[in-house]
Amino acid sequence: MQRGKLNILLLALLVAAMAMVPMVSAANEQIIDGDKLQLSQLKPDDSQMKTVIQNGYSLTDSDYQTEVPEGSIIHHSKDGITRVYNAEGKQLLVSKDSDSPQLDTPYGLISAEKINQIPDGSYVQVNDNGITNVYLDDKRILTVIAPASDDIAVPASDGWIESAQSWGIPQMGQFIADWTVPSSPPDSTTRATNYIFNGIQPGTSSGIVQPVLEYNVYKTNHQWTAAPWYVDSSGMGYRGTPINTATGHSIRGTLGWNPNLNRWNIIVQDLSNGGFSSSFSTNAPNIGTNNVGAVCALEGYDITNNNDVSGKIIFRNMQFRDVNLNPVSFSWSKQVNNNMGLTNLDVTWSGMTPVTLRTNNP
Repeated sequence: MQRGKLNILLLALLVAAMAMVPMVSAANEQIIDGDKLQLSQLKPDDSQMKTVIQNGYSLTDSDYQTEVPEGSIIHHSKDGITRVYNAEGKQLLVSKDSDSPQLDTPYGLISAEKINQIPDGSYVQVNDNGITNVYLDDKRILTVIAPASDDIAVPASDGWIESAQSWGIPQMGQFIADWTVPSSPPDSTTRATNYIFNGIQPGTSSGIVQPVLEYNVYKTNHQWTAAPWYVDSSGMGYRGTPINTATGHSIRGTLGWNPNLNRWNIIVQDLSNGGFSSSFSTNAPNIGTNNVGAVCALEGYDITNNNDVSGKIIFRNMQFRDVNLNPVSFSWSKQVNNNMGLTNLDVTWSGMTPVTLRTNNP
């Protein structure tokens, strides 16, 4: 599992600027990467046996996701078939979207076909022609081609257990929060997943950027991990390389807009473990910086009772700034889901920080 260690200087540099990457022309929708490869050069193979994608795709070594090589092109078509090609356009695998399970994520249920785990330090460039390119060190490492957005149901965040929210913030360019990894759910055999994060959403709620603390992501490991996440307006999810953490560790989630490069940097750090971090950036055209919402949330799936959720979470030392790094002020409102069979839920705050999400567990 890849890890990057950021000291204070490196973190500042990452938030302030990241390396420039090649731009993809939206004028010619056939172009995947400059003039290197066109859609017409992709070679579908209907004779290939279909693969069932269980946990999404990964460009790094993984025990869970379907690994694809650097330079791969993932083509989601309107007929519900997804094909993966190598950099030369040869088909590597084909799958039927309806065969893939719906996976719980920090943005709701998303088909496994639409989740892409990318390396630390990547840049996700979303274009208005339905083509998204992922770069690392100025090299295209992944292309995702989505069907028209009106053919895709954007997932809802109906798994949120409780949150502090504020909507219609005129401008947000930085949102930083610290919190401690809480106690694990008391049921050590639970299939429940828990997600804890600070995040920024557009006014339409169609997408999110979020540094996420995760519990029991694959239903069997009962471990705390952390990873940056981005969901675009087509419901495609991009997850950074996860890092391991543990109860009692201090987590920092950083969302920083770089006005020079017009992109969001999403960073999650374990401050108790030498500053180990995972990060990537994205132009995130569906998020922007104006008229956005800020959230601090606890989310969960396969929840049956209090033994399936963590202990309380306190988001502290939060910083909110606009794109010019001037302080931003707003008021929180609380959301509590009382339909999940849980008790003693509550959301409290003192000014803008700290915010406490309470559960029945210590």
